[in-house]
Amino acid sequence: MRLFSPSLIAALALLAPHAPLVAQEEPKVDPSLVLATVNGEEITLRDIVALRMELPPQYQAIPDTVLFDGLIEQLTRQILLRQAAERTGLAEEPAVLRGLEFQRTSFLAELYVRERLNERITPETVEAEYVARYLNAPKPTQYKARHILVPDEAEAAEIAALAKAEGADFAELAKTRSKGPSAPVGGDLGWFEEGQMVPEFQAAAFALEPGQVSDPVQTQFGWHVIKLEETRERPAPTLDEVREELIGEMSREITDAVVEALREAGDVSKAEGQPGLDQLRNDEIAVE
Repeated sequence: MRLFSPSLIAALALLAPHAPLVAQEEPKVDPSLVLATVNGEEITLRDIVALRMELPPQYQAIPDTVLFDGLIEQLTRQILLRQAAERTGLAEEPAVLRGLEFQRTSFLAELYVRERLNERITPETVEAEYVARYLNAPKPTQYKARHILVPDEAEAAEIAALAKAEGADFAELAKTRSKGPSAPVGGDLGWFEEGQMVPEFQAAAFALEPGQVSDPVQTQFGWHVIKLEETRERPAPTLDEVREELIGEMSREITDAVVEALREAGDVSKAEGQPGLDQLRNDEIAVE
């Protein structure tokens, strides 16, 4: 980014031709810089930066000149409301104290997990996980097939004989004879894997060699004549395509592992049965 225009640099040179430009040191930042006060309570630069750090990603993208004032206003509103709650004695009620303790527990738990995730989820570990899950792991077979769907077996048998004849055009036959929704595209089902078709159809398709046509196969939808066109290993996605999914899966797995390690190292017990279950919806218990 250009900090000075050529004309400004030339002007400065004329004003002081023998004095080199000296870079100015960055001013020291004072985290305790007071930006606002609310009934005597200070809002500092440190407060605003800490609040900004907690914002979700969509708010982090707001321009700083807008975000700065918005954060001050948000914190001002919260402080005003908190002060009002304190004046009414709300902050000392047992239910409120328990709620604050829950929030403290939740915040510290989330912070601890976040630190562990930052330690273990790096560009290098994400790439290694990608290689392990998508490049080195066994890849399932995918099948590409067409089919013709009709309501009765006799018609299916007739179509199967036509489809198996030398020079038969299965796609054209599907367009004219199939009653299924794929008829306009010649019965094309695209690529599918194990578990994506009803069992009877899957078994018949998987038993074929590429180019072969099946005998009539009955499913809950009617009678099918199937042509297997080709098979392949499922192609691996790119790292960019699955990066966010990988990070999500790694985050869940790491979090579960951290919790289990703490559980095994700690002393955790649970009452047998479900004592007090009949009072779970009794809200009065929480405010006593």
